[in-house]
Amino acid sequence: MSKLISIIIPVYNEEDNIERTFAELQRVTGAIEGYDFEFIFTDNRSTDGTFAKLAVLARDHANVRVARFARNFGFHKSVLTGYRLANGDAAIQVDADLQDPPSLFVDFIRKWEEGHDVVVGIRRKRIEHGLLVQGRKMYYRLLAKLDGPHLIADAGDFRLIDKSVIEALRRINDAHPYLRGLISSLARNQTGIVYDRNERLHGQSKFPIGNLIRMGTEGIIAHSRLPLNFAFYIGMLTPLLALVCILFFTISRLVWSAEWPPGLAITLVLILASIGLNGLFMGILGAYIGRIYDQVRQRPTTIVADMLNFDGVPEGVEDHSILPPDRHAPR
Repeated sequence: MSKLISIIIPVYNEEDNIERTFAELQRVTGAIEGYDFEFIFTDNRSTDGTFAKLAVLARDHANVRVARFARNFGFHKSVLTGYRLANGDAAIQVDADLQDPPSLFVDFIRKWEEGHDVVVGIRRKRIEHGLLVQGRKMYYRLLAKLDGPHLIADAGDFRLIDKSVIEALRRINDAHPYLRGLISSLARNQTGIVYDRNERLHGQSKFPIGNLIRMGTEGIIAHSRLPLNFAFYIGMLTPLLALVCILFFTISRLVWSAEWPPGLAITLVLILASIGLNGLFMGILGAYIGRIYDQVRQRPTTIVADMLNFDGVPEGVEDHSILPPDRHAPR
């Protein structure tokens, strides 16, 4: 009996890419012998014609499954839901813009068959601004130092994971999942494959600089207590800095005969330092407390409004609706 591989494709406003992406995925997987494939599209409530095109694919292809969310829950939750919906012995996540080449599926599967439960694509070259490339490299290395060597530098979301990891993802209830770190932490035997990332040919990137900064912050907070530790140590240094300021003004007055308005200089320094430190530390504590608040509410990761070509709903996917594949197809 052939093993089943699930291909997870998260989409948001990708109507220009849906047909060519599926055609390329069909071409690549059709050349891989000995395996069956299912294609799971998770639509983060696109506002263009993406879902209509996906409905046509689901109507024409029984192995195409589509889950559309009730609203946009973000990239990582979209991918996580795709993994939870997968029926395969392994799952491969690939973006709809095909910047990550599906031709690597063969290498991913080969590494998986050799015994690796997580196989990640390591980006050797990517076509974008040099400052952004260097910023990414610095971030990945910082995250690896914060959370441990299991985080592979320059590894993105293009990966294969074994069914055992998928089962673990179904049991984890994280209000702010950061999948790159989470999946690597669940891996027992992880490896990587180096490749060059392609240029996006159609549509616009869904990750402008603001979203990248937000995702990077999520990664650090999700996998490290460094900001809290930083706040603690700086708070411990504050009395020492205050003492240095007092000594400076005292020596200036006694040795150099400096004329300072009585109490003005040290008052200004301490007030400004206190305001700055309080603002910084309240912000750091607020970020962690906010995550605790989201976690204790135990809300579902995503709410699936429409599901096409699914016979049932696996554990970890809530508030769903099973629909026939032609219900939303254009007439």
